Amino acid sequence: MQGSTFYSCRERTEEGMPDFRVTRYRIRTENEQPGPDAPFSAVFLSDLHNESYGDGNSRLLQEIRNENPRLVLIAGDMVTSTEEPQMEASLALMNELTRKYPVFYVNGNHESRLKEKPENYPEAVYEKYASAIRSCGVRLLENRSETIVVHRMPITISGLELPMDYYQRMHREELTVERMENLLGKAPDSGYQLLLAHHPSYFDTYAAWGADLTLSGHLHGGIIRLPLLGGMISPQLRLFPKYDKGFFTLGDKKMVVSAGLGGHTVKLRINNPPELVVLDFL
Repeated sequence: MQGSTFYSCRERTEEGMPDFRVTRYRIRTENEQPGPDAPFSAVFLSDLHNESYGDGNSRLLQEIRNENPRLVLIAGDMVTSTEEPQMEASLALMNELTRKYPVFYVNGNHESRLKEKPENYPEAVYEKYASAIRSCGVRLLENRSETIVVHRMPITISGLELPMDYYQRMHREELTVERMENLLGKAPDSGYQLLLAHHPSYFDTYAAWGADLTLSGHLHGGIIRLPLLGGMISPQLRLFPKYDKGFFTLGDKKMVVSAGLGGHTVKLRINNPPELVVLDFL
């Protein structure tokens, strides 16, 4: 894979309602054997945090339908792990998306917190959420992979779910390729490897593991964005995080980081609109 480029964005607004930006990236796959026999698009969602754009997320759903994607890819934190977890908007959205599209979903730190700390939440809340989205057809990738074929191109989609130790504030846990393989297994020797990994800070490890394209979120675009400097702060309270949002490369490996669609606790965004990402594979 080479030559992936950002090439357009546009706003979607409606009076009295939150707005979001549609950002597109061109993903060239001419070096893949076999590559797709025709271009196709995928929609990438992250960090909804139970936000709604219109009744039942109607505006978000309409924008996705306008793109006519072949698949929907989700990098986690679609819910918010407050004392009373907020997940109704995400459940409704999953139910609608799976009516028409294959949906692949990896957990972010909010879903993982519900799973790892069940004593802090209503009884079996994570199990009920996971069961509900699976029952409507979501492929929930809890450290596992699935291979699909799109326009004759095999794509292995892997979901890396990191333990909560990797989301500590003021501390960055080391992630080695060996540790990643213990969680997820080895990357396939051939074909196109797409990795859903909520936390973007470990891009070097994802690339070394073998991900051709990594899709991440988590940093909400750095909350406050400054001209030339980018996002100011990460959820781990690190200033000017390297992988705040956008398109990044390491050799021939690529990563797209979404600014996310929602927020939680202090819902602050400055020069940093929520974002729906569209990937055009060529």
